[in-house]
Amino acid sequence: MKALRWIYPSIVGLLLGLLQTGLFFQLSFTLSSSFRTFLMVTVCWLLGSVVGIRIAKQVPWPLNRFTLLAILAYFACVLLLGAAPFQSALWPVYAGFIVLAGLYPGVFFVRFGEYYRARDLFLKENNGFIVGLSSGTILFLVLGRAVLWVAPVLIAVGVAVCTDRLLSHQDLLESV
Repeated sequence: MKALRWIYPSIVGLLLGLLQTGLFFQLSFTLSSSFRTFLMVTVCWLLGSVVGIRIAKQVPWPLNRFTLLAILAYFACVLLLGAAPFQSALWPVYAGFIVLAGLYPGVFFVRFGEYYRARDLFLKENNGFIVGLSSGTILFLVLGRAVLWVAPVLIAVGVAVCTDRLLSHQDLLESV
Protein backbone atom coordinates (compact mmCIF):
# COMPACT_ATOMS: atom_id res chain seq x y z
CA MET A 1 0.00 0.00 0.00
CA LYS A 2 2.89 2.39 0.67
CA ALA A 3 4.14 1.73 -2.86
CA LEU A 4 0.72 2.70 -4.20
CA ARG A 5 0.80 5.91 -2.17
CA TRP A 6 4.24 6.67 -3.57
CA ILE A 7 3.39 6.02 -7.24
CA TYR A 8 -0.23 7.24 -7.34
CA PRO A 9 0.50 10.87 -8.40
CA SER A 10 2.65 9.53 -11.24
CA ILE A 11 -0.20 7.33 -12.47
CA VAL A 12 -2.51 10.35 -12.44
CA GLY A 13 0.14 12.29 -14.39
CA LEU A 14 0.34 9.43 -16.89
CA LEU A 15 -3.41 9.68 -17.46
CA LEU A 16 -3.26 13.46 -17.88
CA GLY A 17 -0.38 13.17 -20.36
CA LEU A 18 -2.28 10.57 -22.38
CA LEU A 19 -5.40 12.75 -22.45
CA GLN A 20 -3.51 15.83 -23.63
CA THR A 21 -1.60 13.84 -26.24
CA GLY A 22 -4.80 12.28 -27.50
CA LEU A 23 -6.60 15.60 -27.67
CA PHE A 24 -3.74 17.24 -29.53
CA PHE A 25 -3.30 14.46 -32.10
CA GLN A 26 -6.98 14.00 -32.78
CA LEU A 27 -7.66 17.72 -33.08
CA SER A 28 -4.60 18.12 -35.30
CA PHE A 29 -5.74 15.38 -37.66
CA THR A 30 -9.43 16.20 -37.92
CA LEU A 31 -9.71 19.92 -37.22
CA SER A 32 -6.49 21.82 -37.86
CA SER A 33 -2.79 21.19 -37.52
CA SER A 34 -2.05 24.84 -36.88
CA PHE A 35 -0.44 26.37 -33.83
CA ARG A 36 -3.94 27.42 -32.74
CA THR A 37 -4.80 23.78 -32.03
CA PHE A 38 -1.83 23.34 -29.70
CA LEU A 39 -2.59 26.67 -28.08
CA MET A 40 -6.27 25.77 -27.60
CA VAL A 41 -5.45 22.45 -25.94
CA THR A 42 -2.90 24.06 -23.62
CA VAL A 43 -4.85 27.18 -22.66
CA CYS A 44 -8.20 25.43 -22.24
CA TRP A 45 -6.61 22.65 -20.19
CA LEU A 46 -4.97 25.22 -17.90
CA LEU A 47 -8.22 27.17 -17.65
CA GLY A 48 -10.04 23.99 -16.66
CA SER A 49 -7.37 23.27 -14.05
CA VAL A 50 -7.75 26.74 -12.55
CA VAL A 51 -11.52 26.31 -12.40
CA GLY A 52 -10.96 22.86 -10.85
CA ILE A 53 -8.78 24.41 -8.17
CA ARG A 54 -11.50 26.96 -7.42
CA ILE A 55 -14.35 24.43 -7.19
CA ALA A 56 -12.49 21.52 -5.57
CA LYS A 57 -13.79 22.27 -2.08
CA GLN A 58 -17.23 23.57 -3.10
CA VAL A 59 -18.33 20.69 -5.34
CA PRO A 60 -18.87 17.60 -3.18
CA TRP A 61 -18.32 15.10 -5.99
CA PRO A 62 -15.89 12.27 -5.31
CA LEU A 63 -12.62 12.59 -7.20
CA ASN A 64 -13.48 9.63 -9.43
CA ARG A 65 -16.49 11.52 -10.74
CA PHE A 66 -14.10 14.17 -12.04
CA THR A 67 -12.00 11.40 -13.59
CA LEU A 68 -15.12 10.13 -15.34
CA LEU A 69 -16.02 13.66 -16.44
CA ALA A 70 -12.54 14.06 -17.98
CA ILE A 71 -12.89 10.78 -19.90
CA LEU A 72 -16.42 11.63 -21.05
CA ALA A 73 -15.33 15.09 -22.23
CA TYR A 74 -12.37 13.51 -24.04
CA PHE A 75 -14.59 11.04 -25.87
CA ALA A 76 -17.25 13.65 -26.60
CA CYS A 77 -14.51 15.61 -28.34
CA VAL A 78 -13.38 12.48 -30.23
CA LEU A 79 -16.93 11.61 -31.30
CA LEU A 80 -17.66 15.14 -32.47
CA LEU A 81 -14.40 15.20 -34.44
CA GLY A 82 -15.45 11.95 -36.11
CA ALA A 83 -18.96 13.19 -36.86
CA ALA A 84 -17.95 16.64 -38.10
CA PRO A 85 -14.30 16.70 -39.19
CA PHE A 86 -12.69 19.97 -40.23
CA GLN A 87 -15.60 22.08 -38.98
CA SER A 88 -13.83 25.14 -37.64
CA ALA A 89 -17.11 26.59 -36.40
CA LEU A 90 -16.95 23.97 -33.62
CA TRP A 91 -13.73 25.37 -32.05
CA PRO A 92 -15.67 26.73 -29.03
CA VAL A 93 -17.30 23.34 -28.43
CA TYR A 94 -13.92 21.58 -28.49
CA ALA A 95 -12.56 24.24 -26.17
CA GLY A 96 -15.42 23.56 -23.75
CA PHE A 97 -14.72 19.83 -23.77
CA ILE A 98 -11.05 20.48 -23.05
CA VAL A 99 -11.94 22.80 -20.16
CA LEU A 100 -14.16 20.04 -18.72
CA ALA A 101 -11.33 17.51 -19.03
CA GLY A 102 -8.98 20.00 -17.36
CA LEU A 103 -11.15 20.24 -14.23
CA TYR A 104 -9.81 16.91 -12.98
CA PRO A 105 -6.15 17.93 -12.49
CA GLY A 106 -7.17 21.06 -10.58
CA VAL A 107 -9.44 19.12 -8.24
CA PHE A 108 -6.81 16.38 -7.88
CA PHE A 109 -4.11 18.84 -6.77
CA VAL A 110 -6.33 20.52 -4.20
CA ARG A 111 -7.67 17.32 -2.70
CA PHE A 112 -4.40 15.41 -2.62
CA GLY A 113 -2.44 18.48 -1.58
CA GLU A 114 -3.80 17.68 1.88
CA TYR A 115 -1.93 14.35 1.89
CA TYR A 116 1.29 15.10 -0.01
CA ARG A 117 3.83 17.88 0.23
CA ALA A 118 3.27 20.19 -2.72
CA ARG A 119 6.72 19.65 -4.19
CA ASP A 120 6.39 15.85 -4.01
CA LEU A 121 2.93 15.93 -5.56
CA PHE A 122 4.03 18.20 -8.42
CA LEU A 123 7.25 16.28 -9.03
CA LYS A 124 5.58 12.88 -9.21
CA GLU A 125 2.58 14.05 -11.22
CA ASN A 126 4.81 15.98 -13.62
CA ASN A 127 7.10 12.98 -14.17
CA GLY A 128 4.05 10.82 -14.89
CA PHE A 129 2.73 13.53 -17.22
CA ILE A 130 5.98 13.52 -19.21
CA VAL A 131 5.83 9.72 -19.44
CA GLY A 132 2.20 10.02 -20.61
CA LEU A 133 3.08 12.55 -23.31
CA SER A 134 6.03 10.56 -24.61
CA SER A 135 4.48 7.08 -24.32
CA GLY A 136 1.23 8.30 -25.87
CA THR A 137 3.18 9.68 -28.81
CA ILE A 138 5.34 6.58 -29.25
CA LEU A 139 2.41 4.16 -28.83
CA PHE A 140 0.41 6.18 -31.35
CA LEU A 141 3.28 6.04 -33.86
CA VAL A 142 3.76 2.29 -33.37
CA LEU A 143 0.20 1.04 -32.85
CA GLY A 144 -1.98 3.68 -34.48
CA ARG A 145 -4.97 5.77 -33.57
CA ALA A 146 -6.74 3.09 -31.50
CA VAL A 147 -4.16 3.69 -28.77
CA LEU A 148 -5.58 7.19 -28.35
CA TRP A 149 -8.93 5.59 -27.48
CA VAL A 150 -7.86 2.57 -25.44
CA ALA A 151 -4.91 3.79 -23.36
CA PRO A 152 -6.72 6.67 -21.58
CA VAL A 153 -9.59 4.37 -20.60
CA LEU A 154 -7.28 1.67 -19.24
CA ILE A 155 -5.24 4.15 -17.22
CA ALA A 156 -8.39 5.96 -16.01
CA VAL A 157 -9.75 2.68 -14.66
CA GLY A 158 -6.42 2.10 -12.92
CA VAL A 159 -6.49 5.62 -11.47
CA ALA A 160 -10.06 5.13 -10.24
CA VAL A 161 -9.16 1.86 -8.50
CA CYS A 162 -6.06 3.41 -6.94
CA THR A 163 -8.04 6.45 -5.79
CA ASP A 164 -10.61 4.27 -4.07
CA ARG A 165 -7.92 2.14 -2.40
CA LEU A 166 -5.97 5.15 -1.17
CA LEU A 167 -8.98 7.05 0.10
CA SER A 168 -10.22 3.96 1.92
CA HIS A 169 -6.86 3.94 3.77
CA GLN A 170 -6.76 7.61 4.77
CA ASP A 171 -4.66 6.76 7.79
CA LEU A 172 -1.89 5.74 5.40
CA LEU A 173 -2.34 8.93 3.37
CA GLU A 174 -2.17 11.10 6.47
CA SER A 175 1.26 9.68 7.31
CA VAL A 176 2.71 11.26 4.18
